[in-house]
Amino acid sequence: MEDFHMMTKEEFCWRKVTLFMSAIQCAVVTRHVKNRVLQKGVQVKLEVFRTEKKGWAVRTRESISQGTFVCEYIGEVLKDTEANKRCESYDNIGCSYLYDIDAHIDGARGLSEGTVPYVIDATKYGNVSRFINHSCSPNLVNYLVLVESMDCQLAHIGLFTNRDVAPGEELSYDYCSKLLPGDGMNCHCGASNCRGRLC
Repeated sequence: MEDFHMMTKEEFCWRKVTLFMSAIQCAVVTRHVKNRVLQKGVQVKLEVFRTEKKGWAVRTRESISQGTFVCEYIGEVLKDTEANKRCESYDNIGCSYLYDIDAHIDGARGLSEGTVPYVIDATKYGNVSRFINHSCSPNLVNYLVLVESMDCQLAHIGLFTNRDVAPGEELSYDYCSKLLPGDGMNCHCGASNCRGRLC
């Protein structure tokens, strides 16, 4: 990819939270990210299928180039307090599709005092993204995308390929890159660098 620009860690962290739809020059992979990419919806052919150990999963039905938008993580937007209540009931049934919007905000530019963090809950209302599994060696990366507001708490979550993906390959992203000792459920991703657990 001749126009792919390798960024410093600082550029990467900042661009994760500044991919604003009307100022798309902030895009991480500028050649593939077009203005209003999330609003156009899923543009690649995907298939939901059942796995033996991980339940439902998503694979691509076509080749996808590195840096391509795959889908947005969609669901109900909840305040943190409501999400915590739902989390307890979801844990009891072993099914949760909660995604902390603020989980990927750079610590130095984190939430200001007095703000309310938001969570996306795709348990009852969502799209194909809720079936994308975790991997310790994923082929997707998630970015906060600012659509109608510069408020990071109201960001949308876009899933983009971090490498070329072959037809029939299962799609995955890393649910939790920062894991504390003793945390998480068993991981069944099968990657050679598997941490053994996921959030």
